[in-house]
Amino acid sequence: MKKEFILMEQVSFSFGRQQVLKKVCLSLEQGISYALIGKSGSGKTTILNLIAGFLKPDEGTVSINGTRVLGPRKETAFLFQELGLFPWQTVEEAVAMPLKLRGGKQEAKEAVYHLLEKLGLEKYGNKYPQELSGGEQQRVALARTLIGGPDIILMDEPTSALDAATKEELQGVIREEQQRRGTTLFFVTHDVEEAMWLGQYVLILKEDGEVEQIENPYYFNKDAREQLGFYEECIKLRQLLKMEKEG
Repeated sequence: MKKEFILMEQVSFSFGRQQVLKKVCLSLEQGISYALIGKSGSGKTTILNLIAGFLKPDEGTVSINGTRVLGPRKETAFLFQELGLFPWQTVEEAVAMPLKLRGGKQEAKEAVYHLLEKLGLEKYGNKYPQELSGGEQQRVALARTLIGGPDIILMDEPTSALDAATKEELQGVIREEQQRRGTTLFFVTHDVEEAMWLGQYVLILKEDGEVEQIENPYYFNKDAREQLGFYEECIKLRQLLKMEKEG
């Protein structure tokens, strides 16, 4: 029997008089990767913020592993679209920050070194964000997200600002780390190909609050991007999204 790990029940949310979400229901399993797509302004990022505990629903409930979300939890990590790297922090300091906030400086130093090595950043520990390329900055932000061993990772447009080659490289790192760690990954993207590459399931957020879930037959195929069928599935997904936008 499948166990609900992240659960949204009849969730509505408004910014002032503007209703963003109306009676949204969502059920996500532990250890699975989910991509969320939908038209602009449909409330995708708001859903991430509700799960993260940064926002509270006007109606309905959000729960994780049976416990209602009333605020941020340390086991949930969020990779923002704006990376939030401070210009006065070195790479090593930025990545170590979540662990240092919990104490244990020596443990943090060892964990940071191993993770930077894993992500190909071991030579950049003493550099500052402004000395790095866009792709390197994204890797640092990802390392900071992974460092505490979260059970949930939320990402908002994780590769939107990158060139094609750097984007594909970072997507590979995200995919590998999620599968290796068995972390629940839930991310928002406007890129259908990214949704199909990183998401075991692709969710389409509809105007009426309904969420359509589509299983990705290519998720476990590491050579998917070399196969015509993968791109045919992307085309089908784009058509579904276009139909939703046109109403």
